[in-house]
Amino acid sequence: MSPLGSLVFGLGLFFLGLQLVGQNLRQLSGGGFRHLVKSATHAPALAGLLGLVAGALMQSATAVTFVLVSMVASGLIQSAPARVVVVWCNVGLTALAFLATVNIHPLVAYLVGAAGIFVGSVRAKPWNTVAGVLLGVGLILFALGEMSAGAAPLKEAAWFRDGIALALHSPVLAFLCGIVAAAILQSNTGAAMLIITLSGAGVIPVERAIPVIYGANLGAIVLRFFLASGMKGAPLRLVRMEDFFCLFSGAIMMSLFFLEKTGIPLVAALSALAHSPGTQLAIVFLLSNLIPAILLTPVLGSAAGMLKRLWPDDTSTRSLLTSQALADPASALDLIPKELARLLASLRVDASPTDSTDPENRTPRAFQTGAMAIEQFCGRLASQGSLTTAQALTLQRLRAGLHTVRHVGEATSEFADAFTALPRIARETASGIADALRKCLTLAAQATDTLDAQAISAVHEESKHHQPEIDATRAEFKQSLSALDPETQIALAALLDDFEIAVWLIHRLAKLEGRLIEQIGPPAQSPE
Repeated sequence: MSPLGSLVFGLGLFFLGLQLVGQNLRQLSGGGFRHLVKSATHAPALAGLLGLVAGALMQSATAVTFVLVSMVASGLIQSAPARVVVVWCNVGLTALAFLATVNIHPLVAYLVGAAGIFVGSVRAKPWNTVAGVLLGVGLILFALGEMSAGAAPLKEAAWFRDGIALALHSPVLAFLCGIVAAAILQSNTGAAMLIITLSGAGVIPVERAIPVIYGANLGAIVLRFFLASGMKGAPLRLVRMEDFFCLFSGAIMMSLFFLEKTGIPLVAALSALAHSPGTQLAIVFLLSNLIPAILLTPVLGSAAGMLKRLWPDDTSTRSLLTSQALADPASALDLIPKELARLLASLRVDASPTDSTDPENRTPRAFQTGAMAIEQFCGRLASQGSLTTAQALTLQRLRAGLHTVRHVGEATSEFADAFTALPRIARETASGIADALRKCLTLAAQATDTLDAQAISAVHEESKHHQPEIDATRAEFKQSLSALDPETQIALAALLDDFEIAVWLIHRLAKLEGRLIEQIGPPAQSPE
């Protein structure tokens, strides 16, 4: 194979290996990561340590950020500890860069072969997932060897040598090349490892490669810009905090780079203590994230305040069920009850004049549109094939809850239409059951939002003991029948039927939610 062919072949395997490692590590660490984040909310030091571990495991600050975004959006955690995790996960993801400096090429073939056989023959989780991680790591190491073997002869070719020299002839241009490389690879770790490999092969001098490493930290901003499209408020600010960290890192490290040019020994001097170019650049990559993390952590509150002025809290009713939420199934399952609660809260038992101020959230069409959006989200989540057995059962019960909420909406709309059509004296007679239905809907929305056992029990009891309201209303009907025409009498009787159906469905929803929390356990409370 020609040197250029080896380089291209190595790049292809490198991309594949990165994808395998990222996908499988996220499956292994997702659930545990979420539980650890919940327990770290009151300890900044623990949140920082968690960020280190999450970055090392997931190998993507963007992936960690969007898992946290879903947890913040669902109310499981607040933004303050999430910001600490986001900052320090950038330090953790540098761990893989040091792997590129280890010479275990003779063992790579055995690693790839054994992991590939295991992936193909063992389907049981999590062993299949672990094997997928090892296969990805093996492919990365094999790819780095191929790229190094292909790049070494190319450095003697005048066209290749001149092209590298032209691209990196100034620190600013080298910095921009790092941004472009990371944007194309959609991974600053991938870009850093590529530069480390080329430098180890003698293609790029260490001094010229350093600003490329610094620029690589900014490359993923482009990807996050598109992934965060449509986000508002606290979730968006968390994404922007990761972007701000990358910009801060680039500014600080390039300032140190030019300062070192004046003769002050700083990052390059420290990395020069290592013997090989690859190890030197791995140290540079680590410091390019560690130094900004140390400097930024004490002022995260001020940085968050600045971001809040730029991206204030969102007061609209924008859906939480974005495409980005699908990346973390556990968080996606937390978001579905929030949207179901929003549907219940949008229902009205009458059409008072104030309802016209926000018709989009109060019409049956808006309700049906919202329900359809949830159903589509559930379908996309199920079709990914990444759910565990327990998650699949949770999704099934949430979809059952969605169908019940839809029927509640239909019954409530029927009640509202009939109630609004009544003459004033009849509406006064039926106001008691209208209030009772309104109370049931409010309690059901609150219980569905929190999935709190006590709140669900309150809905269960309230919806079970509705017969007194019906009996009292029937007694009032008998007293006022003489003043009502036959059509109105029939309408009032139908209204009682609609009320009984709606409340029975709410009672059914409470039972479904009770079974759901028996399966998944009580949700963690968001910190104050």
